[in-house]
Amino acid sequence: MKEFAIYTGLRAALFAVCLAVLWFALRGALSIWPIALLALIISSILSIYVLRAARDRLASQIENRAERISHRIEQARTAEDDD
Repeated sequence: MKEFAIYTGLRAALFAVCLAVLWFALRGALSIWPIALLALIISSILSIYVLRAARDRLASQIENRAERISHRIEQARTAEDDD
């Protein structure tokens, strides 16, 4: 779960940076809601490239956990067949 917390924190930080930059650039032209929506869109696009390494680590952790669970299920199934 550590990798999930790191990735989520990085996504939130990237959104906060985008929101701050857009707020200072557009605060006279737009209200907070359009700026926040624009920051959400921009941070989502940027996260594809900027957070690739963190996302790959998270995906690897999830894949490893799924393999362990599948292995345990298979062991339980073979143990049940032996009885």
